[in-house]
Amino acid sequence: MASITTKGSFMLRKIASLSVALIVAGGVMVAVPANAAPKVSNGVACTKSGTTTKVGTVRYKCAKNPLVSSTKLTWLTIDCLTAGNATLAAEKTARETSAKFAAQIPVIQLGITTETANRVEIQAKVAATTLRLAGAQAKLAAAKTDADKLLMTRAVASWTSAIRAYESKIRNIDQVIKNLEASKLAAVNKPVELAADVSITRENAKLFCTKGL
Repeated sequence: MASITTKGSFMLRKIASLSVALIVAGGVMVAVPANAAPKVSNGVACTKSGTTTKVGTVRYKCAKNPLVSSTKLTWLTIDCLTAGNATLAAEKTARETSAKFAAQIPVIQLGITTETANRVEIQAKVAATTLRLAGAQAKLAAAKTDADKLLMTRAVASWTSAIRAYESKIRNIDQVIKNLEASKLAAVNKPVELAADVSITRENAKLFCTKGL
């Protein structure tokens, strides 16, 4: 009978010890997650703007992500903030530059239209002068006296010189129109190129701001 009582007491003590151990273990398992702070990384919430901390060799700052519209404060690497702010600056510059190019297009087009009209006008003068040259050449060929020949020779030289001058002006106008058309093409294409560059810049910045980094 004594042996049974002894064994019973021993079993009760084991059960009691096990129960205490389970209660303590349970308390630890509940307490650790409740008290442990989340690891600092991109996107983890923080409370005080401007606060900085360092994890290993990486520095973080409590701030709003410049790449998103959310006003939530989170930990962000300094590289993320630098790249994000650089992206915003690039986007602002691109908008301003694109607006300037857009404003230039009507002015450039007016220049092209004006120069084209000038070219038409001068080309008409070339045509008229060419007819006069042909007439002077015909009279020179038909001239009988030295005086008439001298007069027509001078007329031929004068009309020939005028044609050359007009043709020189046309070449200059053609170059001006060519330059204006190149400027117009640049004004049209540059905003597209800027948009592509800014898009790449933003995507690169997002890499620095990857959550959990």
